[in-house]
Amino acid sequence: MKPNPEKTRRQLGELGAMAAQTEAMERRILSIATVRLRQVKSKIDEARAQAMTGGEDAQKHYQDLVTERGQLNQVIANARAVLANS
Repeated sequence: MKPNPEKTRRQLGELGAMAAQTEAMERRILSIATVRLRQVKSKIDEARAQAMTGGEDAQKHYQDLVTERGQLNQVIANARAVLANS
């Protein structure tokens, strides 16, 4: 089979476009996750006092927020790593 330079160029162009789309999506993920992290941190501050004085529901709500904060930190770290390598 002979190499087809046109096919190769087209494929490289498609890969370049996909890379640009991926980078744009990672930037969007990073932005949204950062905004949500600020919201969650604020809610954690409010929920902490309620968890100390409230019942099981308040404690569960606080724990759910702490878990979400950890997940958001992971998402942000992953997005930053992807963007650093692009």
